[in-house]
Amino acid sequence: MARVRVREVIGTVKVVDGDSLVTGPILERIVSAVMEAMATDRRDEGSRRRDIRIGAACCSSCEGSES
Repeated sequence: MARVRVREVIGTVKVVDGDSLVTGPILERIVSAVMEAMATDRRDEGSRRRDIRIGAACCSSCEGSES
């Protein structure tokens, strides 16, 4: 086993507040992305509801016609 003696150590310690890890601009980007995703989900849900509504695909030319 080798013995090592350290006489001097130079180090840097950066202390941060846990709440400061998300800066204002980063938080704005996160909120914007979440809001955009929620709006997309609402549009998709509305489109899905229109697509599955009974009679949604029927047009006036097919009314009363029998196959």
